[in-house]
Amino acid sequence: MIISNNKIQSLLKTYGKDLNSNVNSVKDIKTKTAAYDELAISGESRIKQRAFQVARQAEDIRHDKVNALAEEISTGTYTRSDEEVAEKMIALAIVDKMV
Repeated sequence: MIISNNKIQSLLKTYGKDLNSNVNSVKDIKTKTAAYDELAISGESRIKQRAFQVARQAEDIRHDKVNALAEEISTGTYTRSDEEVAEKMIALAIVDKMV
């Protein structure tokens, strides 16, 4: 999964807006009668919550790839063509514009 800078900025803008717009003043709270809060989690939210738990527990570093790249670099056999680098840069730019 590719997480681009634009995705991150978009999420920050979305969830950063109006965080305090639903906060009642102390005066409003005192004048209202006491009510009980209720929490209901949908099935979709439960699935998302479980997916986040699994993602947090996953290992972030793939040691086999890191070791293979380190070996290529130390032996001097690590090479990437200009075309490969350009393709990756263009692909990431396209993903940023799509999202």
